[in-house]
Amino acid sequence: MRQLKTSDFVGNENSRKKIIEWLVKWSNGTKPLLLVGPPGVGKTSFVHALCYEFDIDLVELNASDTRNKNTLSQVIFPIFSNVSLTGKNFLLFLDEIDGISNREDSGGLDFLIELFKEPSIRVIMAANKSNEVIKKLSKVSKTVTFSPIPPRLLMLYLDRFLRIQNYSMKFEDRADVVRNCSGDVRSLLNAAQVKVAGYTTMKNPMLEIDIENMIDQFFSSKTFEQALDLVMKADTSYSDPRFGQSSEDRRKDILSAFFSSIVMSKIDLSTISILLDKLSQLDVILSRSLILRNWKILRYFPLILTKSLFYESRNKYIRYNRYSIGFEHMGIFSRAQGLKKALRTLAQYFHTSRSNFGSFYFECLAQVLSSINEYEDLVRSTITSEKEADAIVREISRTEQNSQR
Repeated sequence: MRQLKTSDFVGNENSRKKIIEWLVKWSNGTKPLLLVGPPGVGKTSFVHALCYEFDIDLVELNASDTRNKNTLSQVIFPIFSNVSLTGKNFLLFLDEIDGISNREDSGGLDFLIELFKEPSIRVIMAANKSNEVIKKLSKVSKTVTFSPIPPRLLMLYLDRFLRIQNYSMKFEDRADVVRNCSGDVRSLLNAAQVKVAGYTTMKNPMLEIDIENMIDQFFSSKTFEQALDLVMKADTSYSDPRFGQSSEDRRKDILSAFFSSIVMSKIDLSTISILLDKLSQLDVILSRSLILRNWKILRYFPLILTKSLFYESRNKYIRYNRYSIGFEHMGIFSRAQGLKKALRTLAQYFHTSRSNFGSFYFECLAQVLSSINEYEDLVRSTITSEKEADAIVREISRTEQNSQR
């Protein structure tokens, strides 16, 4: 894709003007900017375009992943200290800053607040929504709000995009694309390219099947054709999970729905292993197509998905499960202190943060391990710390007891 220019953006004119004015007038000690607005309205892209046009070196971090004080200081301090030596103009961009948790950031939020009182380089933060973290950061920064793009401007933007790309689209299709994107430019462009490629993304109430019914009927379908028809008609999305999705968007993520349904159903481990391996391959295909913007693959993805999962899942009585932490598992939070080090160790194996692992993955892992007879030996052979291993074994034992009730 070509490098976006600041003139390529639409909507939020006053907000974009404030960012440019801040950049031009910036001097040592100037408060950082805090951009707050929904996903897809151009916050991150505009910062990239601005740095490109002003010849500023952009250093970008995802704050929801880099959330603790040690990690932040290792990355940020060299930027602050070396700027005068290199003579370059730097801009530190912290995306998804609302992903830093007051409880789990291990001092990251306090570190940023203190650091940004007298910044020696340009700093811009971006957040999708306002929360307690944003309220605290707003005291040491200047807030600039972004709003969803109005339909009128979206239609003009879409027409310009189609003209530049030499694409054609019927008016009713363009109207549907604008209507369904809900003011999200990124969603607008994705839907337009998918539509031009021949894959129907428009919602048709007569064809929609709720994801819960689709999953249940998929695993009970007698024929491949019937299963494929269900996937084609399902009210689902093919998306690369990203911060900022609503709970409803995550619920409709088809790969996530299949994953949670498989791992939470009582089926043999060999089948789970085969199906999860298939899902991993599907995830790679989907992610690469989205990254490379190869929208044509989406036309065939329902067929690929059905072909991958149908035959190995027959007569396994898999039912829809939307994985979440039920109230019966909430006791893990009261025991979190004893599990703290163990969760950090496991999180490293799974390449995620301790907070994410404890909130979303640990209960699922405990469910799987509780079905293995020698799970204690497996845990102790993997976790070298005796105390950490003991904590994990206790949690798996509780999970095993709950499943037997």
